[in-house]
Amino acid sequence: MSEEIRTEKLCKKRILSYTAKKRALVSVLAVVLCIAALCFVDLNGAITLISIPIIIAAAFIVDKVFIFVRPDVYGRDMIKRGRTPIIATTTVVAAFTAICLLSGIVGYQLVMYAAANANVVKTYDNLDDAIDFLQSCGLDDDYEITVHLKDSGSDEFTITADFVPKSGEYDKNDFKKYKDYKVNGNVVTVTIKAFNIEYNGETIRYYVLNEKYPNAKIEIKDGAVNVVDLGQVLGKVLGATFGAVAQIALLAVVYVVGIIAALVPSEIYFEKLIRNEAKKVEAAEKEEA
Repeated sequence: MSEEIRTEKLCKKRILSYTAKKRALVSVLAVVLCIAALCFVDLNGAITLISIPIIIAAAFIVDKVFIFVRPDVYGRDMIKRGRTPIIATTTVVAAFTAICLLSGIVGYQLVMYAAANANVVKTYDNLDDAIDFLQSCGLDDDYEITVHLKDSGSDEFTITADFVPKSGEYDKNDFKKYKDYKVNGNVVTVTIKAFNIEYNGETIRYYVLNEKYPNAKIEIKDGAVNVVDLGQVLGKVLGATFGAVAQIALLAVVYVVGIIAALVPSEIYFEKLIRNEAKKVEAAEKEEA
């Protein structure tokens, strides 16, 4: 057997052996890294959600790079034929992964920001404006209102307010948003909330007469004076959470389908390309024999 034939046989073995080894190495590393990412799901789910798509895309790209760097195994002609498909496919995979991740991260942050601020009714530059908003009542045109604001050392307490119609009888629909009220003749006594809040070294006392937001209070955070209503949080937070979960699930499905659509045809193509190159070596061997 001539030296040329032995070389051709060696090339065939190297093509198939190297292909199997590189795939096994890349696959094992990708699986190990994905398992490691899953270990962080309870600690920080974002790490897992971000890491796994990156690992999948990186594994595919590295696998193709291993073809590029070994012209001595695959032959320069085969690499030349496969260069354009490799570049195109790896670019699509990398870009698609980046777009899905960016969309997921930005969308999730926006939804979570909305959920975190779901309880904010209004934001003011100073405390006086916030207090005016909470102590204002849309019923003062029809009722004489007397608030019985008492002293209390608690941060939150209840007081009463009397509503006396300026003319005619009271309308029970005017008081349906208050927690409870009592009627004595033509006087409606409503139980409302009052608060003590520390502001600029002083203790400020205010009450909540605003019939639209009877469960509201004032919170000062990062220099902003916010009127918050805990009564309206639950629905918005649940809606935002559901929206975030649905968005991530949809992106996950889109990513999986897109990656499969990109990887399967490309893997079939490269497998055929490599097998054909091995067959050429085999044919050359038979011809020499």
